[in-house]
Amino acid sequence: MNLNFLFPVISATMLLSVTTACTPPPQNQVSSENSLIIEDKTLVAVNQSAKERPINKTATISVEGEKTTVNLKLYSYKNLFSTYFPERDFLVETATSTQPKGVKLISNFGGVKNENAYIQFAFPNNFKTIGEVRKFINGKNGILASNRWKFVSRTSTVTYPWAKEKIAFSKGKDMIGDIYIGEQNGKVFYVITHLPVEYGDGFAPRENLILSNLEIGG
Repeated sequence: MNLNFLFPVISATMLLSVTTACTPPPQNQVSSENSLIIEDKTLVAVNQSAKERPINKTATISVEGEKTTVNLKLYSYKNLFSTYFPERDFLVETATSTQPKGVKLISNFGGVKNENAYIQFAFPNNFKTIGEVRKFINGKNGILASNRWKFVSRTSTVTYPWAKEKIAFSKGKDMIGDIYIGEQNGKVFYVITHLPVEYGDGFAPRENLILSNLEIGG
């Protein structure tokens, strides 16, 4: 399977309750417990909404009927987006010299990295409309075809306010995922979730947590 940076993954349902602990974000990227993860060197390039969000908070998710508390870290990518993610469960990779611009969150459950389980956010510079993104995904040489992902279903009824459409896909019997087409604050983008079937119970609520907290910069 072609798992290059351009094509990532997503889907889920989660029981979520949130408490926040506010800490002002620093100006440079630091990895300490109370620091904001910023993919640009100065806070000037971080979207306005990220600067107003608490750096750390906790959430309660339901995994196989059992409630689990997870610690979340605020992540901000330039002026494009910010979200919260379970820092202990995901590794962050960014695209620096390739297009589209974006970020890939790779599963690191229990300290074991699995590049087949990931969530990717992609912001193509040359796309201005939802139609262009849709064509890029569904076209003859688009994301689905290039990765040999099998189309499963499509819906415009999506719980996330930024998502306009969700496409479910599979590859063989072992891999599943979703592609979300999004638009918010004048930006069009897509999010891909990709995971082994057996990861579903633990991956899905964490994925939902990340997507529920997604805010697009203006």
